[in-house]
Amino acid sequence: MFKFIRNLGCLTIILLIVFLIVSLFFGGSKIREIGDRTTGIVKKTFHYAAKKADEIHDAVKEKFEEMSKPFKSDEKRDIKDKKP
Repeated sequence: MFKFIRNLGCLTIILLIVFLIVSLFFGGSKIREIGDRTTGIVKKTFHYAAKKADEIHDAVKEKFEEMSKPFKSDEKRDIKDKKP
């Protein structure tokens, strides 16, 4: 019984890590594709997870944009207008 609980816990942790990796790189599109192949309550669950993955992906993208603002210049450089 304890092996089963341990295995279930490990499987849950692995699935959570895979979900976070997929949501960071792809958003909810990959999860939604898998969910479209299923039916019923499983399809609703996959679409809910895809929505959460989209939220995670957007939040991380916004954070990257916010952190990269000091390194971006607002003015465009003119390459032809160089001083010797």
